[in-house]
Amino acid sequence: MLTAYRERLSDFHTETQRARYLFAAGFRERPETAGIIREYSDLFTRERVAELRAALADTPAWRETECAAIRRLIGAALAGYLAERVRELTTEIERSEAEARVTWDGAALDLSAASLALAREPDPARRHDLYRRRAEALRGADDLRAERLEKRGEAARELGYTSLLACYREQREADDEGVAARLGDFLSRTEAHFATALAPLVARSAGRRLDEATAADLGLTAGLGRFDPFFAREWLLAVYRATAAGLGIDIERQSNIEVDAEPRAGKRARALCVPVRIPGEVRLLANPAGGWGDYAAFLDASGQAQRCAWTSANLAPELRRDGDAAVARAYGFLFGGLLLDARWLAEIVGFSESAEFRQTLAVARFWRARRAAAGHRYAVEFCAGLPAAAAGPRYAELLSDAARVRVEATGHLRALDEPFAAGDELRGGALEAQLREHLRSRYGWRWWASPKAGEMLIDLWNTGLRHSAEGLASLVGLGELSFDWLAEELIAQVKM
Repeated sequence: MLTAYRERLSDFHTETQRARYLFAAGFRERPETAGIIREYSDLFTRERVAELRAALADTPAWRETECAAIRRLIGAALAGYLAERVRELTTEIERSEAEARVTWDGAALDLSAASLALAREPDPARRHDLYRRRAEALRGADDLRAERLEKRGEAARELGYTSLLACYREQREADDEGVAARLGDFLSRTEAHFATALAPLVARSAGRRLDEATAADLGLTAGLGRFDPFFAREWLLAVYRATAAGLGIDIERQSNIEVDAEPRAGKRARALCVPVRIPGEVRLLANPAGGWGDYAAFLDASGQAQRCAWTSANLAPELRRDGDAAVARAYGFLFGGLLLDARWLAEIVGFSESAEFRQTLAVARFWRARRAAAGHRYAVEFCAGLPAAAAGPRYAELLSDAARVRVEATGHLRALDEPFAAGDELRGGALEAQLREHLRSRYGWRWWASPKAGEMLIDLWNTGLRHSAEGLASLVGLGELSFDWLAEELIAQVKM
């Protein structure tokens, strides 16, 4: 039973990822996954969950890797079951958001384009107006999202769980409640430093004091467009090639990573890693337009692609593909975070006078980390049984405390599309901070120019997603996964 299930689940992922690539690359007008999902729907039933649990019970505990693999299969089956129960609503939500438009400067922008325009809009008044219009468009799917959350809860109870949180507890490998409990200290420890760094940036970019600012004033990177000439479109792949070469990796010989950087109508604007089959077929999408944001997205995607490409083919497919998203995020952050490295910017990009650029990015990163911390606490509370009527106010309270400006409840349902994505982002950031410090201590500040550092990373990438972020930190000798490291790094970066 396990062999057949494993093979069909692998085929399902390969087909859905290939469909995802064809859509993102502009070869299809929509992601054609509906037929694939119907064909493999038998993988995600209560009966399959029960069979997998029985298989786990029959497996001796000393066979640790096999037990880990079966638990991973159970997690995939549970995730698929919850997704199947709300499939029609999810389709409606996706359709609603795909059709939503924001009128701006005489054009009808989709939500993705509106978000990009918001990030690039330097004028405070115009940014407020665009923020309001985008928020109004986002509310169009709120009723559908509320209904979907109710149905998810019903599905969890049908499986015998007392709450959605209890269901996610078996599905995931992270101690989400324990993480949430530790994040109060992280937020308290960083609060004053964040406010001190944020206040002058908000005053400069939005013309407001911190105590009168709102979330619309947090377009912290909107004014960085003047640095875009340092990040020319035609240099992007050369920068990637040089960075990889510094680590001893010859991307020209990596036949399992296909870099698709061809301009194409309908192609996704931002870079994306699509692991069709790990490690044999990894697609690294780029749509080079130039600018620091383009580089940041591509470097992040390239870090995830390298992890997929170096994953051992000897691992069970579910240990290569499924697992702790925080680990995958950490490798993306490790490469994307090079934009905060003055030496890398000077030597690889040719951008020497980068202090103001890095300071602004550091404050934006600080905000993202605090937002993720608040978002994770909100997700844990909601999935534990927070009443629907209290969800919006609680979201606004937590996010406002984290941002140090007023944040409205708009988006409190959308934040639960992937309930623990914020927690995975924060845990990934914590792992990346510890890993980068480890690389620096062993190979120097220019660790990205050390083939020995590359060998160490390849050894880690070889383990795929076998380990959780906490387990990987222990394996490498980093100690306990700690938000203290992340806090200290965030504070240090805004003091540069």
